[in-house]
Amino acid sequence: MLQKINWRYAIGEIIIVIIGITIAFALNNWAMGAKERKMRLIYLDGLITDLEAEQSHLEENIATFEANIQGINGLRPYLYGKKDGRDSIWRKIFEYTKMVHFQPNDITYKTLVNSGHFHTLNDIQLQKELEGHYSYHLLVEQDYDRQRTIHENYFGDFAVYEMDYDAIFRGDYSFMDKKNLRNILNSLYGSFQMASEISKEAIEKAAAMKVRLEAYRAEQ
Repeated sequence: MLQKINWRYAIGEIIIVIIGITIAFALNNWAMGAKERKMRLIYLDGLITDLEAEQSHLEENIATFEANIQGINGLRPYLYGKKDGRDSIWRKIFEYTKMVHFQPNDITYKTLVNSGHFHTLNDIQLQKELEGHYSYHLLVEQDYDRQRTIHENYFGDFAVYEMDYDAIFRGDYSFMDKKNLRNILNSLYGSFQMASEISKEAIEKAAAMKVRLEAYRAEQ
């Protein structure tokens, strides 16, 4: 004989199961959301720290550029004019023509992108702004690369082939009368100016990006 089904009891059991599954999903989503938020904050802190380091690095570079520019200006009277003091000033040529490198602090950004966690910054506009900021580094690097081009194609050859170091240590500084040296110094002078200007722009962009990230972080 078939037993009569207690539909009220059965429906109650089904409701309990549904509620249990719903709570489990909710708890799982909450845990995942909390984990993602924690990860987002870690990345935001890293990005902000990197931007601060980027600004500091660029400020140091600008100071070096300005010192090089002033140094090259100070060398000019010794070219052709044979002003007294060449014996002590000629070494400054190597000091004021040193390359200045741009080493962007983009470790956190690269990790964020390469790890597939970029989506944790759940603000599409912010993602676009970050992409734009780090793409701008390519323009900065182009202006810095002018120094390397001058060094590799001109200054290096001049130092090797047109400077007679034995003669220099005997007191012959005639290499400072060569037109090539003047042209190289003028070219480096211009490259330092351009790199300094774009470094100032990069500092402004880094500062604005930092403010944007800090505001976003405060909303989390």
